[in-house]
Amino acid sequence: MAGTCLKPYCCRVVFSTAVLVRSFHVFVTAGVVSLLFFKDTALRQQWLSGDYLVPCVYLALVCVSLVLYGAVCYMDPGFVSLTNNMNAIRKRTPSLGSDSDEGDSTSATETSVMIEPDIGIKPRVQLRKCGFCGIQQPIRAKHCEQCGFCIHRFDHHCPWFETCIGERNHKYFWVFLLVETSLVGWTIHLVWTAFVYEAGWLSWFVSNGLYVVAMFVLVLGGTTTFLLVASHTYLAGINLTTWEFMARHRITYLKDYDGDENPFDEGVVKNLWKFFLHLRLKNWELYLMNRPAKTLGRA
Repeated sequence: MAGTCLKPYCCRVVFSTAVLVRSFHVFVTAGVVSLLFFKDTALRQQWLSGDYLVPCVYLALVCVSLVLYGAVCYMDPGFVSLTNNMNAIRKRTPSLGSDSDEGDSTSATETSVMIEPDIGIKPRVQLRKCGFCGIQQPIRAKHCEQCGFCIHRFDHHCPWFETCIGERNHKYFWVFLLVETSLVGWTIHLVWTAFVYEAGWLSWFVSNGLYVVAMFVLVLGGTTTFLLVASHTYLAGINLTTWEFMARHRITYLKDYDGDENPFDEGVVKNLWKFFLHLRLKNWELYLMNRPAKTLGRA
């Protein structure tokens, strides 16, 4: 009986979207690396000639990429603790209505004000109650319906990792993008130099078919990772998340600010310093409470 009950559960785990996506990433990576070492490429020639330095550096970069991928997939992205969060917030701030998603236009309390100016001094920060978790969300947190949790400093849910990118794993996500972009660029060069000249189209395709497939995957993936690392570098420099950048007009703690004014921006150097080197979760409520009231659009 127990075995019968466990069988459907095991099938769901083995064939879950997360397992399939992550396995596919590893499979594609291993396939491209195998192509470079088993076909007649510059990397294989160096290896066979006894010049191991460049091939070993390349393999080390592949390993770093896979380790970072695994770290981002399986580490805590910044899950909001139900018990600790509720106890801490009840002592600090009164609740403001129930809501499920800052960006959900169907939410009954979407237009509720979270930040109101205390005349003459500082803004008063009020927090919302998540309609899914039943907890009071910290500032910059958002509920992810795919993961089923509220995430501190939510950036986005990444389908390639099948996890959320939040305050704890965002920096590692950025490092992965940088390493992956560099690795893909190097691999494109290796594949490009491995193409074999043939007089006829058919014989050329037979000789270079695998290279064509690899080049298509690499250019597509490399373009994506390059655009992502560029955009996330920009967002880290201004201390905004992807979600805040795309939906700030619907986010209650941002939409009351003038134009593109950003209450979290402390300058590029300080923003980047805190993004990469700040290890603890930041109390964004206290940070906003210490901002002068004049930064609010209507103050």
